[in-house]
Amino acid sequence: MEQRIAWNDLPRRVRDAIEDRTGPITGVRIPGLGQNSPLAGIIDTSAGRAFVKGMPSDHRKVIAQEREAAVAPFVAGISSVLLWSFDLAGWSVLDYEYAAGRHADYTPGSPDLDRLVQLMTALTAISVPRNPGPFKPAEDRWKGYVDDPAMARVFAGATLTHSDWTPDNVLVSGHRAWLIDWAWPTLGAPWTDPAGWLLRLMASGGHTPRRPSSRQRAANPAHIDLFAAANVRLWDEIASSSNSDWPAAMVQAAHDWHAYRHAVRWAAQECQSAPARPRPPLASWPTVRRSGPSASPSADQGACQGGRPARWGTRRSRQL
Repeated sequence: MEQRIAWNDLPRRVRDAIEDRTGPITGVRIPGLGQNSPLAGIIDTSAGRAFVKGMPSDHRKVIAQEREAAVAPFVAGISSVLLWSFDLAGWSVLDYEYAAGRHADYTPGSPDLDRLVQLMTALTAISVPRNPGPFKPAEDRWKGYVDDPAMARVFAGATLTHSDWTPDNVLVSGHRAWLIDWAWPTLGAPWTDPAGWLLRLMASGGHTPRRPSSRQRAANPAHIDLFAAANVRLWDEIASSSNSDWPAAMVQAAHDWHAYRHAVRWAAQECQSAPARPRPPLASWPTVRRSGPSASPSADQGACQGGRPARWGTRRSRQL
């Protein structure tokens, strides 16, 4: 998490450069803690309201701002429009049109989930050039979280993905949603963003992994299993390096999802070999470290139904 810098603590040249571009500033509101940018402010000017974000040019995360600037022309229809950017006086700064709205509600039954489906569908329709500059290929982003870097090639693809579907990155206004904070634009397989969203639905909305999205069903199940295992390693790493408890829910969701996929795969193998075989005792089911209640088999989850494992869970995640 980044500690916000107060407006008056910015170098004078940086404040002047911002005001030269926005016009006279009549007010600034700085949010509290954030995850990426030391500078984040809602600016009121004579011409209207804007959102400015930035960090020192030598900041270890400055590449994230370069990616945000690079992706902006492609996602203008589903995200705030980037008005200008500069690198001056040791600061990298971006300025966006202000998007009014509230953060998305991920709980089961929320009307926001339909808006998220529409948003994700619109994102998959965006075309980007073959060499889109600083966007990271999914196989490179994930190769450090699998046993063999070559295994991460199953995540490769040409689809533009956001990679961070936390509710804080979705603003809902009226009957539509805006996807903001493009620090991790990634080119990958089309099912990776829906799979990542499932983790957010579990962590932020209380969903279970019972129903995969249509894009996940179209993917090779072994590839999704590998993605689930990679997310366990990613979120364990993030939690171990964090000084706060914000990653805890994502750690739990990642372990629960991995446990769920492990158990379903095991049950499917059992059903294929002996469809009429009674379910084994729950104590004999495979377990994964940190698996929680949402990933634990219920009394009817080990049974085979028509040669297939019975469905899991009770609450339904929105399909894509």
